[in-house]
Order: sequence, then C-alpha cells, then structure tokens
Amino acid sequence: MKRNIPRTALQQGLTPLSRFEGRPPAAAPFSPSRVESGLVPGPERGPLRDTVKRQVELSPIHDFARKLCQSEVLPRLKEYVRWQARLRGYLDDGVPLSETARIPDFAPLSINLDITTACNYACDHCVDMDILNQAIKYDHEKLIDSLRTMAEKGLKSVIVIGGGEPTLYPKFTETLRFMKSLGLQVAVVSNGTGNKKIAEIADCLDKDDWVRLSLDSGTDPTFQAMHKPRRPITLDEICEGVAPAKRINPRFKFGFSYIVTWKGAFINDTHIVENLHEIVPAARRARDYSFDYISFKPFLTRAEKNNAEVVDLRDTQTDFDEVVARIGAEVAEAKKLATPTFHVYESTNLKVLKNRSYKNYTDQPQTCHMQFFRQVLSPLGMYNCPVYRNQPHGKVGDKETYATLEAFEATRLRTAHLIKTFNAARECREVTCLYNHANWWLEDLIEHPEKLKELVPAEAVEPDYFL
Repeated sequence: MKRNIPRTALQQGLTPLSRFEGRPPAAAPFSPSRVESGLVPGPERGPLRDTVKRQVELSPIHDFARKLCQSEVLPRLKEYVRWQARLRGYLDDGVPLSETARIPDFAPLSINLDITTACNYACDHCVDMDILNQAIKYDHEKLIDSLRTMAEKGLKSVIVIGGGEPTLYPKFTETLRFMKSLGLQVAVVSNGTGNKKIAEIADCLDKDDWVRLSLDSGTDPTFQAMHKPRRPITLDEICEGVAPAKRINPRFKFGFSYIVTWKGAFINDTHIVENLHEIVPAARRARDYSFDYISFKPFLTRAEKNNAEVVDLRDTQTDFDEVVARIGAEVAEAKKLATPTFHVYESTNLKVLKNRSYKNYTDQPQTCHMQFFRQVLSPLGMYNCPVYRNQPHGKVGDKETYATLEAFEATRLRTAHLIKTFNAARECREVTCLYNHANWWLEDLIEHPEKLKELVPAEAVEPDYFL
C-alpha cells in the first residue's frame, strides 16, 4: 500500500528525519504472546509490517489495535471494516446495494466526556483555555438520556476529562454513579481540588476504572506558579486526599499526571513555567502519597492553521537536544523509584519526542477510522476527536446528538459523512496522533478484508475499553 508522506518537515521545529534513519523502533505492539494467541497479526505476516518498522513501542493504554480485538469488540470491528470495504469496492459479499452505504448500528465504543467547561484554575499551559468557563451547559436529564442511549448502542467506556474541572459539575456524583449503573468503565481526570467528591464515588469504582490528577509539579511553589488556583489550596493538601479515597476502595487506580514543560515552551501568548527539573521530586511525592503510578507526557500547544493539539518546539529548536537529554535523564532517575505497587510510565508522545520518531505519527491515512469508535461529548457539542473539540470541521453534532434514538440515527449519518469527508492526511499532518497505528492497521484491513479471518480474539485478563 502506497502512502503519501507529508512534505512539511516537522513544522513544529523537530529535526527532519528520514523514514528509515537510525535503528528501527521496536515492534512491541506485537509481542510473541499476542501473535501466538491470534489476537492480532504479527509484523512478519500481518498488515502492520511497515507501520511497525516506523514506530516505537506503544504504551499499553495506547495499543488500540489490541483493544479493538477484544472479544466484546471484535464483531463491531469486523462489521466496520466490511462496511468500508464494500463502499470502496474491496469486498463483494452479496450485500444488497441499498444496504452497502448504511453505517453499522453502533454508538462510539468510548467517549471523552467534558462534563463542564467550568474551571477553578488559570493554568498558563492549558491547551483548552479558549473553551473554559463558557455559559453553555448541559440539560442534565438529556445528558443522562444521551449516556443511556449510547450504552444501549454499544458504549463501553467514558473518560470524564477536559474542558474544565469535572468535580465542579453540580451533579458529578450522580452522573458517575449512573454511568457505573450502566455497566460502563469509567475514568476521571481531575485537578485534585474535588478529591472529596472522588471519595464520594470511590465505592462504586471497579478495578478497571481509574482516577488521574493533573498536578505537573513536585513542589508547591511550582504547582502554584503553573496552576494558579483561584482559591487557596496547596499541592500537599491535594495529595493528602488520595489515601482516604484509596481506603474506601483500593481496587481502582489513582494516578499522578505530569505534563513536562521546558524553558521557552509557549502557548496562550505566554512563556510557560518550566517543571522539567521536578520530574524526580514529583515521582517521589506520588509514591509517598499512595498514588498507584505517575505518568509523564510532553507539553502540547495548538497549531495555528486548524487549532489541532501538537508538540511544538519551534521556540526551543536550538536547544532541542539538550531538552530531550534532560528529560531522558530525569525520567530514568524517576524510574528508580518504582516499586511493585508504584509504577513510573512514559506516554507514547514522550517516547516519540525522545527518540525523534515524531514524524512517523504525523503520517496519517486520509480516513480517520477511529472517529467511528471514539468521540468527544462536550457542552459545546459532539466532536470526532479530542484534538478538535470546539472546532467546526470536527463537529459531529450538538450536545444532545445522542439524547434520543431519532437523534442517534441522524448522528450515525453525520458520522458516516465525517468518515468520508474529514481528510486526516491534511487536517492532522502536524498531530502526533496516538491513533495513527490503529488507523493504518484498519486501512490495511479495509483494503484486504480477507485478513479479517486472522483476527481471533484471545482471552483478555482485564478488559480495557478506554480509547
């Protein structure tokens, strides 16, 4: 399959790399155990051979091809691939022409739920600053109806994240408990000011659920400078709220999120506060305050042309090698603090920043297939990707677009239209897309639908439907 590589050479300031320069990245997404199980095809014989050569090891949470091959999801995956293959003329399986164009009858497998735009911080590095504290809100009952409809149509996980601070939503506790009553996997990304509300819902969380606090600092002075809380609260006070919730229910995972920033990083017309030097103190703090893990990821900004979230090093290009070396050394030191009950993770974005394979993840197929499986629900509307929340070219519908079965049917048509017309090769050419691997894999399956026979799910020890 021939792929068109974007001609722009890392417009974000990263040094251009040849596709095959240096040592080929490890093909970790296809470990022998998974290949032998038949869960996904191996690189030596499967559709991802070329993609694997170009990519670093995916963090397990970002191995979306594996997640789409779980037994509860695989029939939906195959139905989607056959639908696309028929539309493109790669499959003639006797389906009547009148049925060929019909998009499969499913809601997204996973959504990001921006439950509110209200926020009690004023972070300089916030990638969503433009959409915070909007007057637009949900009609709560219609939000509940939307979640119910999606669950009836195949929704399996919800990440409550982004747009604002989730625990500020007046009916946060009620909404979380309702989602758990639907049998959904649930995750919450919070700034930590609402840890009492996290404790209130802790008892209903399962071992596959998780809560992650965006703290980004190892000391309180850096925390205050980065986050600028509108009401007095310290980093210690936030971290002290973790143990009480864990005592109520030790089953779910509690994480410490750390966005790595460096001198010269720029967003919102502001040079943001550097925290690179506090990676190790943050890991020690996370371990000592009973977090289950700390996760490091690189700072993102917004592209000028289409407002996409991108890694941007233009202002620090001459110091790129020094910045990456410092990040690598600090994270390596932080990993020494890991224990059997405390883990130190690097996001896929951070790995590709460190080894300069960034460009591989900006080479997108024209069709983003993952928008069928994952969408974003916000008070501002329904969007096809977290990268394009509040962007008209990524809008699927309004905030009540799944509130009724009639609305759901109309939304399916709009989703089908976006799958056909949204040009990811153009719109996402600057995005380090974590779905790149899965999109190319799906693209190959669509062009070669006979390979669907290879996809036989293995037994999953712990199902993970978060996308």
